[in-house]
Amino acid sequence: MTDGSASVGGALRAGVSDLGASINACWAALLAAVVLTVVAGYLPPGVRLLAVLTAGVIAQGALFRRAFGRAPGLKGLRWGRDEWRLLGGHLLVLGLFLLIGSILLVVIGAIALGVARASAPNLDVGSAEAWKTALANAGPGGFVAGLAPLAGLAILVWLGLRLSFTAPATVEQSGVRVLSAFPLTRGKVPKLLAISLVLAAPLLLAGLLGLTPARGPGVTAASAIFAYLLLAPAWAGALVHLYRHSAVSQDA
Repeated sequence: MTDGSASVGGALRAGVSDLGASINACWAALLAAVVLTVVAGYLPPGVRLLAVLTAGVIAQGALFRRAFGRAPGLKGLRWGRDEWRLLGGHLLVLGLFLLIGSILLVVIGAIALGVARASAPNLDVGSAEAWKTALANAGPGGFVAGLAPLAGLAILVWLGLRLSFTAPATVEQSGVRVLSAFPLTRGKVPKLLAISLVLAAPLLLAGLLGLTPARGPGVTAASAIFAYLLLAPAWAGALVHLYRHSAVSQDA
């Protein structure tokens, strides 16, 4: 993880050192994203997803347009072609996750069913207690069935990290880039994972220590402020740093 300027430390320094300038240049867009996230909690489920997605697009559009010298808008706040492209990219990524997730769900279910049937041939598939007993008595097979969901989660995390450059590539190249941005993250998954863990460390630590309070409007607002006014600018800066290094390396 020490590939010159593309190291984890270099990317983190790039993101954190530019944090103040990013917030100052994009504060209107970031605040709009916070407000949309809070309001989304009061909307119906389908509209809520669209509101949360729109909030992310507004924030990403402002941050990546600034990073690549595009039209800034009103302190980052605008909805133009870049935002439409980002929305299209996010919808494609969401569709890809739904497809891969559905396939993994079928595979995990088939593994669990096979193990449970081997342990209890007369398994009552409609009984949760029967499933629990069958898997508990399955021996090594039960261990395999327990690992399958973790393996599926690891695949989805890996896929998300491999698609990390979708947003910066979409803005920088003025076109929706999803699978075409995939090669740029080759070999960078450990770095991207380390960066995301470091930036999200406060939230992860609070969750591990049981310090996360009950959900409510205040908690949602505080989480959104942390996510969009601190985490998003730092993550965007780190991504742009690695993206530029990847693009240069690929062109070389």
